[in-house]
Amino acid sequence: MTSLFTLSRGARARFDSALRAPLSVNAGFACAFLFFAACTKDPAAGFLQTKQQARNYDCQRFAQQEAHERYPGLVPEPPPRGGYGVKDALVCTRRIVDWGERDARDEVVLSSLRESVDELVRLARSAAPPGTTWYVDAFYPQPQVAQKISIAARTSLVERGQTVSDQVPVLAAGDIAVLARLGPSRSYALACKRYFAQEILQPGEALLGLMIIDPRESQLHAGLCLQGEWRWLQ
Repeated sequence: MTSLFTLSRGARARFDSALRAPLSVNAGFACAFLFFAACTKDPAAGFLQTKQQARNYDCQRFAQQEAHERYPGLVPEPPPRGGYGVKDALVCTRRIVDWGERDARDEVVLSSLRESVDELVRLARSAAPPGTTWYVDAFYPQPQVAQKISIAARTSLVERGQTVSDQVPVLAAGDIAVLARLGPSRSYALACKRYFAQEILQPGEALLGLMIIDPRESQLHAGLCLQGEWRWLQ
């Protein structure tokens, strides 16, 4: 469920009407109405919800123009010459899993997934030539989290106009058995060479790999496999 912290058109119209009425009669009502209309959509802890309930929302702030394009029925178009009205909008989505129910590392990774993946995609694009076809794979202990990481990276690439495959390069079982005995610094580089030696990846194609290297850390790392050469991005 997604909510947008802004007043509906009807709420604004009723509030405007209240302001146009005599001040002595309706000023208090108008202020109270504005307060409660805002509180019903405000994701912050306060009068209508606890801090624990507020933590169960993932919120993202958008500039007014972008928010208007995403939610034209709720966010007005910015005035052509600017103004002193709404400058941005806060879009909040109810979490599928409540805060504290996931593993602590999974929680940290997923809570900042969009930002961290966008930065890794930026680094990958700067290292690959234009027109590259992208493959994405994520290496993470929890398969469900690995899938979320892969989807986030593919989405980020597509949003930036890149050609992205929904397939994942797979090596032969013998290669995988050998790679499993090597450390990350050697296994990813060797896997990259095998992808091109076996023509699993072709010229003009690249693999963006995202992973956790140390099981004690929560930072995502990334590497780029291009033309049979592995390059760590972060």
